[in-house]
Amino acid sequence: MHKRRAHAWTARLLITVLAFTFIITGHPSLAAGSGKLEVHFIDVGQGDCTFIRVPGGENILVDTGSPGGGARALKYLNSLGIATIDHMILTHPHDDHIGGIFKLDSALNVKKFYDIGFSNFQSSLYADYLKLVRSDLSKYSILQRGTELIFGDVAIRVLNPILPPSGNLNDDSAVLRITYGEFSMLLAADIGMLGEERILNTGDDLKSQVLKAGHHGDNNASSPDFLGLVRPELVIISLAENNKYGQPGEAALNRLKSYGAHVYRT
Repeated sequence: MHKRRAHAWTARLLITVLAFTFIITGHPSLAAGSGKLEVHFIDVGQGDCTFIRVPGGENILVDTGSPGGGARALKYLNSLGIATIDHMILTHPHDDHIGGIFKLDSALNVKKFYDIGFSNFQSSLYADYLKLVRSDLSKYSILQRGTELIFGDVAIRVLNPILPPSGNLNDDSAVLRITYGEFSMLLAADIGMLGEERILNTGDDLKSQVLKAGHHGDNNASSPDFLGLVRPELVIISLAENNKYGQPGEAALNRLKSYGAHVYRT
């Protein structure tokens, strides 16, 4: 794909009760639409949910939060006037990432689902999830390292999972690097240091101005070697306040801040 480059990336940051939002404005010639890439990190409590609207107008949702978080995500999306999700990406089958899908799918028009294709996770919620997302295989795709989704000048490259899988669902979760002109953003799902090491060994480009920190800012994520290649300027940690897991970890926060990154939490 031939990519035109923006002269610079500019972020407009909006901090609200419901979400951390930023808007990337590229050079006016980059897109025929608004020219803006919108990213909303939605506060769904302890979980992940990221809404992306590309300049061409398509809506992408990465993860849905927990079952309770789905209602919070829906309320926020309704406030934006969103009725359709063109592409729903589920990074891995833990409840705090896929649990909100039932609330969202019943209220919104979801056109296509993506996940990592694994089916060996046992839970009643996951069994219901499989029935939903794989009931119509024409609306379903599997993501693996090397998959690329292209939306005009916006590219989403899948860096993980790497085959053969590690056997740990967190470390095998879908990691996405999104580029738009000179801007890049890394959504690290729930990978820890093992997943980071596997990605580092591929030699893939990781440099990103914005990082959605892996595994809710856990101490077993955001290793020095990983951060040394990402070099984020902004870091977002998606989690609940005073959660039982002790996230974000103090050691992880210190590593993030040692690179001069501005760290925000949902």
